[in-house]
Amino acid sequence: MHDFSAATISKLVIHLVGNKGANESITLCDQHVRTLTIEEEEQLRSFFLKSFQNEEYHSFYHHSNLEMNEVYNYAHELFLTAVNFIPASKKLAQHLYECSMHPRIKGGEFYVVSFDNVVLDGEIVEAVGLFKSERKSVFMQVEGNKEGFEINLSKGIDIKKLDKGCLIFHTNADDGFTVLKHDQLSKGEEAQYWAEDFLGVRSSKSEYTMTKNYMSMCKSFVMEKLPQDFEIDRTVQIELLNRSSGYFTENSEIDSEDFAEKVLEQKDLVNSFQTYKAEYQQQHDIEIEDRFDSSKSAVKQGKKFFKSILKLDKNFHIYVHGDQNMIESGFDDERGMKFYKVFYKEEK
Repeated sequence: MHDFSAATISKLVIHLVGNKGANESITLCDQHVRTLTIEEEEQLRSFFLKSFQNEEYHSFYHHSNLEMNEVYNYAHELFLTAVNFIPASKKLAQHLYECSMHPRIKGGEFYVVSFDNVVLDGEIVEAVGLFKSERKSVFMQVEGNKEGFEINLSKGIDIKKLDKGCLIFHTNADDGFTVLKHDQLSKGEEAQYWAEDFLGVRSSKSEYTMTKNYMSMCKSFVMEKLPQDFEIDRTVQIELLNRSSGYFTENSEIDSEDFAEKVLEQKDLVNSFQTYKAEYQQQHDIEIEDRFDSSKSAVKQGKKFFKSILKLDKNFHIYVHGDQNMIESGFDDERGMKFYKVFYKEEK
């Protein structure tokens, strides 16, 4: 768990990194940003750090050898001495420029920031942040004069929205450091370049990651795998999602065998689930243990995607929270349409 409440900015360098594939330029800075005022530091600290709320930690890696990961090596230089900070930040900016080849990648300001007084797992550590702002917003400034008011429009960076970020904690260096990453984009090649091409990070084995992966696997099993292998009604799928969500909420430990017996119940579903669990791990290149402590924050985040909703054309949404036996499905031959019949005792 991390805490930024006492964090301070000790060093800040800004470079401008364009899209190399579009023949845009790169501008490297030779000096630190001037000393910040208290208000400026407070605003920038929020801009840089507020996006890192979850506990999904990563680490640098390389398929051949960790030493071949460029950002990992430059991070070592950033932490070495103050003299190394600017040269290392330039190398990082150049590396980012080399990775910016996709036509949809936007150029922007690249910030390399050193933070003091960051807390990780109860220990005060130094951290370095790599951030990039790509999108510009239009701001309106109204100024008064003797004749009335004037409006001036200008483009700038919205400090409430960080496009891309990475926070490197000065710990676990031999295993690729402890890293947090952020990207407003989640799909497409222009999103992959930040985490994969530039940073080269992968999820660390933690309660948060294990819980998140397990919940994603369970939802995928219920919504995608079950309809392929069994004739299953949509209401049954929703009932299983509700049971799964309840299991994650009520248990501080996730036990795969216990989960299958209590949520799935039927032997054929349990067997299918255990087979799918092995396939899912191999397909997504992850490891999910059979028993592990659950992460409350991961459960809270993941439950939002266990939606118990029946979407019927564009006319109705039915929210199913309880007993699936209170809703029946059928087909009306006269109208040639499907229908659901809902039973209830009182209207609220």
